[in-house]
Amino acid sequence: MYTFIGPFVTDGAGLGEGWIPIALGLFGVGMTAGNVGGGSLADRHPSQGLMAGFGSALIALALLAVGGQNAWVLMAGMLPVGTTMMIAIPTIQVRLTQAAPDAPTLMGAMNLAALNVANAIGAWAGGQTIAHGYGLLSAAWAGFALTLAGLVLFALVVRKPIDGSRARALYRL
Repeated sequence: MYTFIGPFVTDGAGLGEGWIPIALGLFGVGMTAGNVGGGSLADRHPSQGLMAGFGSALIALALLAVGGQNAWVLMAGMLPVGTTMMIAIPTIQVRLTQAAPDAPTLMGAMNLAALNVANAIGAWAGGQTIAHGYGLLSAAWAGFALTLAGLVLFALVVRKPIDGSRARALYRL
């Protein structure tokens, strides 16, 4: 999403370039709020934070994809898209730390690397939908599809929190 905020503002909603910093600011405030709320949620419910964050992101992305050509919908959508996407990130970090309690720094580095790969894939997928003539806001649908795929994969793979002894047993395999 972050990659396409500028074009969404100017080309999608027809606003002037002066609105781009406002949209970025709203997105950033949402990310900050999501990170704070997501951290609290991750401490209490390690799996639900990811499900709640990405599940809510699906709704926010769909609303943006459908109504983002309207300036009010686009600008109002920046906050919840940023918030919902960031709610899940602390949960991912908590789960990784649970999986490898003896290597939290390594898990943090792996998490950031994976998030950067995900950002690159998202930008590529959004660019592909636009390049294939589906319109600028199709990038939000690409984000929706990738978020849904990740959420489904998470639901299929993760059944319960990983404790340290189980993680060490998995590591020995």
